Amino acid sequence: MEQADLQPTRHDNAFVKTFPCAGCGAKLSFAPGTRDLQCEFCGTTNAIPEHDARIEELDFDTYLKALEGKMEVEEIEEVRCDKCGAEQSMAGHLFAGHCTFCGAAIVSKSYASRRIKPRSIVPFQVNRERAADAFRRWVRGLWLAPNDLKRYAQSDAGLTGVYLPYWTYDCSTASDYTGERGDDYYTTETYTTRNASGQEVTQTKRVKHTRWTPAAGHVERFHDDVLVMASKTLPARITGSVMRFDLKGLVPYQPEFVSGFQAEAYQVTLRDGFPIAKQSIDEAVRALIRRDIGGDQQRIHSVSTRYSEVKFKHVLLPAWISAYRYRDKAFRFLINGQSGEVSGESPKSWWKIAFLALGVLLLLVLVLVAGGR
Repeated sequence: MEQADLQPTRHDNAFVKTFPCAGCGAKLSFAPGTRDLQCEFCGTTNAIPEHDARIEELDFDTYLKALEGKMEVEEIEEVRCDKCGAEQSMAGHLFAGHCTFCGAAIVSKSYASRRIKPRSIVPFQVNRERAADAFRRWVRGLWLAPNDLKRYAQSDAGLTGVYLPYWTYDCSTASDYTGERGDDYYTTETYTTRNASGQEVTQTKRVKHTRWTPAAGHVERFHDDVLVMASKTLPARITGSVMRFDLKGLVPYQPEFVSGFQAEAYQVTLRDGFPIAKQSIDEAVRALIRRDIGGDQQRIHSVSTRYSEVKFKHVLLPAWISAYRYRDKAFRFLINGQSGEVSGESPKSWWKIAFLALGVLLLLVLVLVAGGR
């Protein structure tokens, strides 16, 4: 079984670095959708070299055992900017960000004490301009939002590119179950009614029945790359489906991809992330059981699942995050940095909602009137 290398080290300058431009000395930033670093002032580009490291799945139990008794503490850290010398605080959940005064990249010195570091990353594919366009299209699609939202949203929405921490879990499951299989069948029933003239009218109708029979069985499945967000900074109501990523885009971690962006350290631990992953795994197991039972309907009475060969990866995934103010209230949104999909919060126009409700009510009245003729 592999050995978990979890010894804290001094600050590793190879993990997060700044890259000065050879032309003008300004910082180079990763250009989304490329393998280049680009100077934001003179336009100089440098190609990011290919990395020969492999993306590995690490043994879950080995790392949990190595982590026993070892504490990881998040704290606000005072960081000195290497470019302008200003000192500022960096929140404990960030390990890379920007200097408030000159915009240069700043790096948390305490992140090297983190027991697990990301070994793979999906680099940004959506640049700032494309993200802003996606946000504007999203706003235009909010037809229940106030009409003047577009002006407010465009005036003060500032986008921040952030790499969010995730765990991915792999495991094999073997499940025994009991339940019932339901097979539908139909019978024809005859009944008599009277029409408006008082005459008897014989009618028939099909009646659905279900025949239930006991079922029991055994199913097995391998679950690959079940994603769990290891950040607590974003509410679940705005993450959801927008945080779906194609993990075929993972590449070995290189500090060049983080240059010019913020990056978060994990706040959900490796141990705490697995029960969250198990919720998705168990849903997949139940779907597999329903297919195994077959029939038209299924009832599941009991499931006993064994989880084995659990592996994990710690990865960084890209998102554009921002907030806009509308009538003194803040609304947050995010954009998937790989696909460009948008999700967020928005105000509602109560006038539009009232007119919609009135229109639905009017439609129901017209249907009832037409049906009574």
